[in-house]
Amino acid sequence: MRYKKFLGQHFLHDTVKIARMIKEINPQKKDIILEIGPGSGVLTREFLKKAGKVIAVEIDKDAIEKLKEKTSEYNNLKIIHGDFLELDIKKLYEEQKFDLNQKFLVAGNIPYYITGPIIEKIIENRKIIDCAYLTIQKEVAERIVAKEGSKKYGTLSVFVQFYSEPHILFQINRKAFFPEPKVDSAFIKLILKQNEPQIKDHILFFKIVKAAFSERRKKVVNNLSKSLKISKNDIAEILNNLKIPLNVRAENISLVDFIRIFDNIYEKFL
Repeated sequence: MRYKKFLGQHFLHDTVKIARMIKEINPQKKDIILEIGPGSGVLTREFLKKAGKVIAVEIDKDAIEKLKEKTSEYNNLKIIHGDFLELDIKKLYEEQKFDLNQKFLVAGNIPYYITGPIIEKIIENRKIIDCAYLTIQKEVAERIVAKEGSKKYGTLSVFVQFYSEPHILFQINRKAFFPEPKVDSAFIKLILKQNEPQIKDHILFFKIVKAAFSERRKKVVNNLSKSLKISKNDIAEILNNLKIPLNVRAENISLVDFIRIFDNIYEKFL
């Protein structure tokens, strides 16, 4: 199958890794799988054998023709020609015959250059998505699961962990793909939280988190004061009240403490 570089296509050909993915996902007859970019259909065929239904979203017309050829024997596949980022997932959900409280299971080997937007779209639809299994760049996966105290912990870590429980299931060497990418990959699982932490303003919360990480070598007191136009003394007073060290840097602040800091800033200054 011809790949298209401008679509960021890298086709997984390692049958051992494919088998391991299927084992981790463990499709069931009750599942409706929403597959992002099925490509040559190696995962799709395995999904069709075990899941109740597969909805494959593919932007590449040539890939769709190959997919139809390889899956002609199955009647539980729906192919959508289009961009996943433009897909109305809520409308699609309403068209399915879901059981009570049933949700989509999302899976896909996603293009590295749109990993962030795809994860954001999945999170936006968390009320109708149970979990997502994604193949992404290894470095990004490590940032997503990083905990406070790690150099890889940052805004992305806080964002994804606020809305989900992320796990790296296993790593995939770049040689497992054709064409071979320049980096290694990781297969991750995002368990979407149906009841994420309660805060008054999600947009402002992540603005504050981003501000805290704006200059990683500087203390949070300095970063927040500069970005939010709040005096250092006022920020220091909040940290003191929360028993958080005044010399703390963003990479050492947990998700729970970020929420506590935000709640105090919101109540006093926003």
